[in-house]
Amino acid sequence: MAKYNLPDYSNSYVNMISSVAKRFGVNTGHEGIPELDKKLKSKTQNTIVMLLDGMGLDTLENALPKDSFLRKHIVKNISAIFPTTTTAGTMSYKTGLTPIEHGWLSLFLYFKEVGESVNLYLNTDAYSRKQAILPNIAETILGFENIYEKIEEQTKKKVKAYGVSVQEARDLFGNITQITYDTFPEMCSYLKTLCSLDGEKVIYAYHNEPDHAMHKFGPHSEEVSKMLIEMDAELENLFLSCPNTTFVVSADHGQCYVEKVFDLAQYPDLNSTLLMPPTGGPRAFNIFVKRGKDAEFKRLVKKYLGDEFVLFSKKQVLEMNLFGVGTPHPKIDDFLGDYWIVSTGKSNLCYSTQYNNETPQPIGAHGGLTKEELVVPLIFFQNKKK
Repeated sequence: MAKYNLPDYSNSYVNMISSVAKRFGVNTGHEGIPELDKKLKSKTQNTIVMLLDGMGLDTLENALPKDSFLRKHIVKNISAIFPTTTTAGTMSYKTGLTPIEHGWLSLFLYFKEVGESVNLYLNTDAYSRKQAILPNIAETILGFENIYEKIEEQTKKKVKAYGVSVQEARDLFGNITQITYDTFPEMCSYLKTLCSLDGEKVIYAYHNEPDHAMHKFGPHSEEVSKMLIEMDAELENLFLSCPNTTFVVSADHGQCYVEKVFDLAQYPDLNSTLLMPPTGGPRAFNIFVKRGKDAEFKRLVKKYLGDEFVLFSKKQVLEMNLFGVGTPHPKIDDFLGDYWIVSTGKSNLCYSTQYNNETPQPIGAHGGLTKEELVVPLIFFQNKKK
């Protein structure tokens, strides 16, 4: 069996969000991170939770020297959730819940209500890439309670909640004030302005880099290193320019390099055991198997995929709390297939269809169970100047 790492739901960014929520009297149902709990006892007028997409510890350490601003302020290493995807991860940042609780398990899932595999964020058919049959399917069926809105309610709006993100990551529901931007410097400018306003505030800030650059150029590329050096300088200036402000910064996942892709549709005997096309994502396929075909399916997965991936049954992923701890979302039983095929190295999965939509394979990827994908930094900075 392939060697793999597992998420640590006692030391993850779900726990990090729990610490922040607890600072405002909101209970997420999860323990906080003791080191962060201690630091948050020193209160400031502004609290910013910043998610830098894809900025795993491996990439950060490769791009920045030890004396860089971000690395100097790492409190400890923490765990991402599984799957190590933006869809599941950002929802944990927004809810303070694990994937098993919020239900946004992966990039695309099959919704029996519409008979379609849907990309949760784009609301498109996973294979034809056309708009799904109904608008906002995931938002309507799954929903979620925004943790920052809960903070605002808990404090009777004495604390004002904001969301600052690129347009495509803007929430489609929830009542917190939302601001969208185009560039990273523009995001920092908005944050600086918000922090200058009167009153106590909690701000969720999301940026979609360095993830996009890592997909295109690779996690250790010169392009990514240059970008992170610039972001580090921009953030140092932001942090020092925002008095009476606490910054809690981390990522949703890291990335690893991809060297090979296995197309399950190209193995006719394996394909014939599948009840429907896989859902999930390119490094973690969620598989529904035809009745009576389990033994053949497992044999063929081993034959064609070898030790590049690990195979978990539905029972295993639930017993090992792979998607986290807590009360499962009512849709979990529908979403989880019979098996999950998960990458543990430098290989991805795909499933070609009659639509013949060419998908450029990324140089860097995430969604699996490598250390590079799972370990992210917890960065803390507090400017106590009034």
